[in-house]
Amino acid sequence: MYKMDELFPQVDEKKTVAKVKHFLKHSLPKMQRYSHKDISSIKSPTITDMPRGGSVGNQQEETITQRLYACQVVECSKEAIACCDAISRQILWAVYVKENTITAVQLESGYGETRFRYYKNRACLQFADAFMIEDLHEFIK
Repeated sequence: MYKMDELFPQVDEKKTVAKVKHFLKHSLPKMQRYSHKDISSIKSPTITDMPRGGSVGNQQEETITQRLYACQVVECSKEAIACCDAISRQILWAVYVKENTITAVQLESGYGETRFRYYKNRACLQFADAFMIEDLHEFIK
């Protein structure tokens, strides 16, 4: 029988929030850009019987795999935001998807600075719980 602490170790909330913010600010926009590139621009592999050295991997296959992975990250991010509660969903969407300023989102929400920071951090923790591609949690050792 498993103990709760074995299945769900204690999360370091501060580090997890920082990791989620980094993912949403830097990794997600990169994945969005990468996944929206026109896949038809990829060249077909050239087959020749002439000997040549150097190439060990299949660059076209690698590029397609990267783009498919980027699409999967974007889709899972949307799903993770959708799994959060209404306040968290609104904050994550406004700050990280629409890229509104924190001040504008805070004023629109009607919360004071401290309360808004609390809800934003809570939203990041909920996102980490719901995101399934990669574990964004940092655990207390």
